[in-house]
Amino acid sequence: MNSLPANNPDWLVKKIIKMGGTISFYDFMNFALNDPINGYYGSGKAELGVRGDFVTSPSLSDDFAFLVGKQIEDWLIQFKSSFLSNQKLAVTEFGAGDGSFMSGLIKYFLENNKNFLEGISFVIIELNEGMVEKQKNKLEEFLNLGIDILWKGLDEVEENNINGIVIANEVLDALPVERITFSKGKLIRQAVSIDKKSHKLFFDKMPITSELEKSFELAKSELGITIPPEDALEGWTTEWHIDNSKWLKAIYQKINNGILLIIDYAKEAKKYYTSKNSDGTIVSYENQKMTNNVLNSPGNCDLTSHVCIETLINDAENLGFDTVGITKQGEALLALGLAERLYGIQKEIKEDLSNALLRREALLRLVDPVCLGDFKWFVFKKFNDKKMNIISTCLR
Repeated sequence: MNSLPANNPDWLVKKIIKMGGTISFYDFMNFALNDPINGYYGSGKAELGVRGDFVTSPSLSDDFAFLVGKQIEDWLIQFKSSFLSNQKLAVTEFGAGDGSFMSGLIKYFLENNKNFLEGISFVIIELNEGMVEKQKNKLEEFLNLGIDILWKGLDEVEENNINGIVIANEVLDALPVERITFSKGKLIRQAVSIDKKSHKLFFDKMPITSELEKSFELAKSELGITIPPEDALEGWTTEWHIDNSKWLKAIYQKINNGILLIIDYAKEAKKYYTSKNSDGTIVSYENQKMTNNVLNSPGNCDLTSHVCIETLINDAENLGFDTVGITKQGEALLALGLAERLYGIQKEIKEDLSNALLRREALLRLVDPVCLGDFKWFVFKKFNDKKMNIISTCLR
C-alpha cells in the first residue's frame, strides 16, 4: 500500500497534531470510524444498502433475516425445552448497523411464531450513538406494537446475564487493527503522519510494542503462525487484530447460557499471513466502490479488514467458549432453505415482476462466493452444563 497523500478534514488534523503529528494506524482507524462527532459510524453518517456506501446481507432484503431467523428460533426452542423453560430469552445484536437485521428478524417471528415473541426480548448493544437513531427509526413500527426492544451499552449488561443468542454480523471486520510492516529485517508498526504544510496524510513508522511482540510469540507457539513469514520481502504488511480477544472476553463475561454467532469476512492463516498476501486485506468502501487508498476521506467511508479464522477461534476457546462449528454463508443459507425461498419467488413473478427479480438477485448475492457467499459463520457456545448439545441446521 503506497504512502499516498490523502484528503484530511480539519477535525482529524487537530487530533493528529495534538498527538504529536504521528499516530498508529490503529488510532487512525478508530478515529475515522468511531469518533462520536465525525466518525463514519460514531456520527451516524454510515449509509448501508444498495443506495449507500456498501451492502450488507441484511440490507439487501429481509430474506437474509428470515433464514437466520429460522436458525435462531430453532436454537431458542432447544433452550426452552432443555433447561430454560421458565426464563425469558434474549436475542442480542452487537453493532446493529441501520437496524435492518433486527427489523427482518422481528418480522420473521411476527409472521411465523408470533406467540413466541412473548418470551423473547430483543437487545441491541450499540457503541456508536450516531447509529442508534437510525436503528430506532427503522424499528419504530415494532416499538409501537409493544415488542420488547432495548438499547444498552455493553457496560449496562450484567455479567452472566444473557440467556439466548448473541449475533455479530460484520462487526469484527470494522474493529480497529494494527498494521505491521517488515522493514530492513525487522517488524515495525505502521503509523499515519500529517504533513505540516499541506495537511496531507501519509504512512509512517513506529516501533513495535511489547504487547504486539507477545501476541506474535503466542500465535507462533499456539498456532504456528509466523510474523513475518520466512520468505517475506521488504515492505510486507499485514493487519493484526488486537481487539478481537478483548471483544470476545467482554461478550463471554455477559453470557450465562447461550450461542454466539459471528458472521464476517475471514481468511485462513495460511492464506492471510503468507508472503504472497503482501499488503493484508484492509480496504475502504464509499459509494459502492472499494479502494486500497484507506487514508482517503477519513470519516466519510467504511474501513474493513478480514478476520483470521484460526486466531479468532483460538481467542474464543482460550476464554472458555466451545466451538460448535464454522461454515461458509452460502452453505449455511442453503441448509436453512434458501433454495426453497428462490423457488417461492416464481409465484411472485406474475404479481410483481420487478420486486421478484430484485429479491432473486439479492438471494443469489447472498450465496455467490464472489459476493457475500464466502462470508464465514462462526458458532460458539457457552453453557453452565458443558455437556449441553445444540443442533445447528446451518452447520449441516
